[in-house]
Amino acid sequence: MLIVFGGLVGNAAGVDLFGRYFRNQPRESVLVEPTRLLGSLQDGKLQLSERQAIEMALQNNLDINLERHAPLISTWNIQELRGAFDPIALFNWNWDRETTPTASVLQGGTSVTNVLTAYSFNYRQPFATGTSLEANFNTTRNRTTNFFSSLVPGFNSNFEVLVRQNLLEGFGRTAPDYQIEIAANNRQISEQEFKRRVAEIILQVQDRYWELQHALQDIRLREKTLQLATTIMEQNRSRFEVGTAARLEVVQGEAEVALRREELIRSRFNFRRIQDQLIKLISNYDDPRRFPGEIVPTDPLHPPPALSQTFEQLQAVSAELRPEMQQAELEAANQQVNLDLSRNRLRPTLDLVAGYQQFGLGGNQVVRDFSRGFINPPILSITPGGLGDALEQLFSGDFYGYVLGFSFQLPIFNTEARAENAAAQIALDRAELRKRAVQQNISLEIRDALTQVEMNIARIDAASAAVDFASQRLEGEQARFEVGMGTTRELIETQRDLEQAESLLVRAQTDLIKSHALLDKAVGRSLERYNIRLEEALRINVR
Repeated sequence: MLIVFGGLVGNAAGVDLFGRYFRNQPRESVLVEPTRLLGSLQDGKLQLSERQAIEMALQNNLDINLERHAPLISTWNIQELRGAFDPIALFNWNWDRETTPTASVLQGGTSVTNVLTAYSFNYRQPFATGTSLEANFNTTRNRTTNFFSSLVPGFNSNFEVLVRQNLLEGFGRTAPDYQIEIAANNRQISEQEFKRRVAEIILQVQDRYWELQHALQDIRLREKTLQLATTIMEQNRSRFEVGTAARLEVVQGEAEVALRREELIRSRFNFRRIQDQLIKLISNYDDPRRFPGEIVPTDPLHPPPALSQTFEQLQAVSAELRPEMQQAELEAANQQVNLDLSRNRLRPTLDLVAGYQQFGLGGNQVVRDFSRGFINPPILSITPGGLGDALEQLFSGDFYGYVLGFSFQLPIFNTEARAENAAAQIALDRAELRKRAVQQNISLEIRDALTQVEMNIARIDAASAAVDFASQRLEGEQARFEVGMGTTRELIETQRDLEQAESLLVRAQTDLIKSHALLDKAVGRSLERYNIRLEEALRINVR
């Protein structure tokens, strides 16, 4: 058995239809579970790739999960507006008892007591086309002491069906329908805002991931240079003991070891700081130090593939993929809908009303003898009757009527509607101009990212050459030092030059990878790069 009430259908056997009026509406929400680790956790170290870090962020990042609520809310905003077209059922019951004095015998007695009970049921269904359908059923039961009344109690019933149609304002499309279209666009805007926020988080994860890899490489470089400095210090101590080196060279070696140990300490603490930042992005721990392992990036510092698209091609791709462009397009579409709505409201109101009615009357038929006077005449007979008689007449079709009418309302100056229309035109012009401004900003981001890519490629070439030259020079200085022709100071300076060159090379390699990630973000393909579908990303953690 199916029950239809208020525009909603449910199974009478298994659904509590009236629960919707007294309980919270069932809805989906975002439930963030404890952080689920990806990668390989061994001996307190989590081996993690860049892709795995991004997947963990999509699952666990609190900012991303917070943004997932917006489309859910937008969906219910649409439902709320659709409620304007829900059918409405109204039932009324009234009971009224009154005893009134009379000034004339022609009023039916020295005093008259009336007990009136009224029942009515009304049903109304509006439509988006500006049409509404109404069905009204009314019955009154009147019990009276008035001796002129021939029906006691009397039942008076009527039924009517009315159709109303907007002929000017609201014709073909009503205001709620425009608002529903705007709400649907707003839901898409919220989805694009989610995509924009996800792209930002992905870029942050990439930045911290590669900075963590850079910090790890920096630690290894500092450990290597510390080992070299320690070797020189020990050699100088041995030479000093046999009298072939001065005390100054031993002190220089010890000072260099202390300096490089301090650099290693700073590098290790920098690694920990960057790791805390990455943990915040890919997990939902309140304290990053509760993370069950130390993150070890597994992706090496390999240069990304060379770019194969021109600036113009990337610009064209961004027009399709950048969420900011999609949002600007949807905002312009909303303003166009608002303009159409304002044009609709400029019109006067002209409504057509047409309907059909039927009537019925019933009750106990009281026959009185008025031959002896009008005051309290005796009852000769009572013919039983009641509501059934009234309903039988009502649906017999013998007593009927028709309704036809027009309602016209003309705002003399129409100031409010004209002002809304002008404001809507200006808002549409502004939205179109904003689209151009957004495109300009995106083009600048793409150009800047391309410049950074080109610059970092050149830096890698220069740093690689510097490493080669510094390595050759170190080999020469090391040989001179071992035969006693070079000094500790010269050897230390040469080691520092090589260390700096290697550090610049690692920095340039890291920045090149990050500049490619920045270019992906500028073009709007951060999600596409990792085969992340927006629809699937929105549904993560939604229950």
